[in-house]
Amino acid sequence: MNSTDQQPSTGPDVHGVLPVEPLDPIMLAEVLEAIAGRLESLEVLVAAMTDQLVEAPSGGPWSWRHLGPAQTRALFTELRDWVNWLITRYELRGEAETIPPCWFLHPVAVEELTALMVAWRAAYSQKEITPSDALVNWHDRWMWPTLHRLNLQLRVWAKCTGGSHVPSRPGPLVTDEASFTSFLAGTGARIDAAPQTGPEDALDRDAVESVLLSGEAVALLPGDPWSPIRYRDRWYGVPDGMPAGMPAELWRPVDEERQAQLGLMASRLSVTGHAGSGSA
Repeated sequence: MNSTDQQPSTGPDVHGVLPVEPLDPIMLAEVLEAIAGRLESLEVLVAAMTDQLVEAPSGGPWSWRHLGPAQTRALFTELRDWVNWLITRYELRGEAETIPPCWFLHPVAVEELTALMVAWRAAYSQKEITPSDALVNWHDRWMWPTLHRLNLQLRVWAKCTGGSHVPSRPGPLVTDEASFTSFLAGTGARIDAAPQTGPEDALDRDAVESVLLSGEAVALLPGDPWSPIRYRDRWYGVPDGMPAGMPAELWRPVDEERQAQLGLMASRLSVTGHAGSGSA
């Protein structure tokens, strides 16, 4: 047998080194593509987590006290739709069951009905595959007691000025659309006019770019022009709902709770290389 007819050796050579087979270029390309896809998915996940931690209001999406102007309008609209459904579905018109069209003008009712809506979601949103008492619990423990409390225990509706909001026709009334629209616009204006941090504590865009270039500040998300920044051991951000007449592009110190949230997010993102590193 000629040497050319012999199969290549699969064992180590005289130096004890195993032969290395050449990589299949097609297989290599597929592996690299799969890795790139996983990295992209990870970046999307980190971005989503960043949005939740940075943009989500303290106390959750139903905590009225911590909502910004846009979030307040959105939640009022969502609650209005749900309350209208509740009134119509259960034909609420009895002495202990009424929800008058002016419910949104009563802060206690807004808080109570928001809690009732959230409890309804918890009861009806679960993917149950076996019978459960969650639905009857919502009715017995939350819905009817809440309506009884608003109407008889707290007598919230009796506090309407002059009693002018009493339903005037037999059928149950849902939210008064014209009044609600006017109220929502006024609420947004009042919230937009809420006092913010004084101008002496603010940084405009030129100042932010300057301290970032000099290394005095670090951006939480370097690729985002509106990213919060850490400057002189404090986090600055662009607040939601600037007062009328104030420049829109101002970074202001955030509150203590948000300081802690941004610090935690920065430490997490620094591990994956998505945030600026170092201290300012």
